[in-house]
Amino acid sequence: MRNSFIIYLLLVFISNFVLAQQPNPDILKGIVFSESKNFSLKSGFTENQDYASWDIIYQRLQLEVDPAVRYIKGQITSHFRNKSEDLAQIEFDLHNNLIVDSIYYRNKKTAFTHSANKITIPFETPPAASLTDSVTIFYQGIPPDNENGFGSFSQTMQTGNAVPIIWTLSEPYGAMEWWPCKQSLVDKIDSTDIIVTSPKPYRTASNGILLSETVNNGMRIMHWKHRYPIATYLVAIATTNYVDYTDTLKLDDGRQIDILNFVYPQNIELARLKTKATVGIMDLFNRLVGEYPFAAEKYGHAQFGWGGGMEHQTMSFMYNFEFDLVAHELAHQWFGDYITLASWHDIWLNEGFATYMTGLAYENLLDGKWWPVWKKLNMERITSAPGGSVYVPDTTNVSRIFSSRLSYSKGAYLLHMLRWVLGDESFFEGLRNYYNDPEIANGFARHEQFVHHMETAGDTSLISFFNDWYYGEGFPVYSLQYSSTGSSEYILTLAQSTSHPSVDFFEMPVPVRAYNAEKTDSMDFRLDHTTNNQEFLVMTGFNIAELKIDPDYWLVSQTSEILKAPLPETAKEFKVFPNPVTGEITFHIPGTQKIQSVGIFNLQGQKIAGPIIGHSALNLAYLPAGTYILRVTTSEKQYVSKITKQ
Repeated sequence: MRNSFIIYLLLVFISNFVLAQQPNPDILKGIVFSESKNFSLKSGFTENQDYASWDIIYQRLQLEVDPAVRYIKGQITSHFRNKSEDLAQIEFDLHNNLIVDSIYYRNKKTAFTHSANKITIPFETPPAASLTDSVTIFYQGIPPDNENGFGSFSQTMQTGNAVPIIWTLSEPYGAMEWWPCKQSLVDKIDSTDIIVTSPKPYRTASNGILLSETVNNGMRIMHWKHRYPIATYLVAIATTNYVDYTDTLKLDDGRQIDILNFVYPQNIELARLKTKATVGIMDLFNRLVGEYPFAAEKYGHAQFGWGGGMEHQTMSFMYNFEFDLVAHELAHQWFGDYITLASWHDIWLNEGFATYMTGLAYENLLDGKWWPVWKKLNMERITSAPGGSVYVPDTTNVSRIFSSRLSYSKGAYLLHMLRWVLGDESFFEGLRNYYNDPEIANGFARHEQFVHHMETAGDTSLISFFNDWYYGEGFPVYSLQYSSTGSSEYILTLAQSTSHPSVDFFEMPVPVRAYNAEKTDSMDFRLDHTTNNQEFLVMTGFNIAELKIDPDYWLVSQTSEILKAPLPETAKEFKVFPNPVTGEITFHIPGTQKIQSVGIFNLQGQKIAGPIIGHSALNLAYLPAGTYILRVTTSEKQYVSKITKQ
């Protein structure tokens, strides 16, 4: 899902980037107010713990709506399979505002209760284990006004036109506000048919393929068939006076994927121009991750009235068709729909992934010109506040779940940093392996399953990385000092503080770029930062005039200062001999200073030996040939020298 102020902020930023203007402070104030207001939205919904004991394998939704009237009437038939030995009852979620007229079980009217937003259907005799059975619920009424989501069932007018529209948006807890369902993250509906009757002037968009469209006695009936597993919150309808057209992606093997667009009549010409981008974006995602998961049916867009987008399976609902929104909702078909989060705690598996896939679209398409803009925008959003984890601790706070700063931007940047740590080859291998994992295909995924695939692809442990960046809060603030040793060699001293006390130190490879005075030459270094005030010896081939930390926005971080400083020792004060050395090395400290510690470091700043207390001679025979840093700390100062081991 993509909300309006994220899209709008991106467009404002790009516009300002092109025109070299400052952002309008009034616009930013409005965004801040909107976000703070949204953070008050809470939900009391709790998933039924018994839902794992029975499995919905098919649902047929027969619905009647009129876009001019806020009302729904329906007949929902659910085929289910018992997974336990003593299933005494089943429950469906349905808001108390809606009236249940009757329920049929095995073709007979059956008893039920409807209270606390739950329909309970008891069984006189528990169904046999593994038996497939069915119930049909007849209901009607006026859905409540958006208690558990972002407009669960909305009856409004088209933007800029006095034509009514009804649309649904059930994420995260809103499906129960318009149809009796099993609102669950443990059980996908294996297959659906959605049949919507409305007055003749109106047409309905929904999941799957359009099986039939008929008109009878002034009423239009549209039948959508979907034969892939689908999470309850991704089932949707939108009804208004749609017109439609199709874009097509042709695959290398001769197949094609239809991209069906349902749009307002007054927007069709602009929409035709905008939605063409979907073809190139889908082709890119196919190559980066794997083939579009619902290729046997379709992908599509349906225009609706909420100021953003929602990734309803096989047909995203769209406020407009801007590149960013199109890419984001399309990416969700892989990450969010085909693979769905198993807990709202892990919303980044949906939103962080879709946001980063949008970034990859900017990197690889449109000549890559907006990729630096995308990174800068998200970096500024993340670091605009000092705390906040990607992990969602409170899943009753709907707006915390969908925090643009944490779930979207920081979630996306978690992936971007993981790519930096692992390298492109291992990162994309892990991403593809996650997508192709048969245990989560068409199902639900946990955060740990993704981590496993990334650790396997990178042949490394990522425990510390995710402890810092997923569960931890904040980001590092770097400072850098550099000193010349002569002959275009420099000692870099890298330090960090953290913006939030939950993480005391972020162990990360830090990219640093050095420039000469004319900026006609530059060199990149990857500093493996494992301790504070860590020293690195680098060789540039030119005199450094300027250093930049993370110039290409690989890390969530800020830079405090970069200073040029003299070396702490001079040749007259501190003598090391012999140098080069094959065995024992001796150093001389001026005066009567007391040696506190001695350390030997490699050029990556990693400690090879030390601290050694009180010695003025060291045996280095055990070290392999190479260049090292000797650091001696006394009661008065610190001395550093480069040594060569032969």
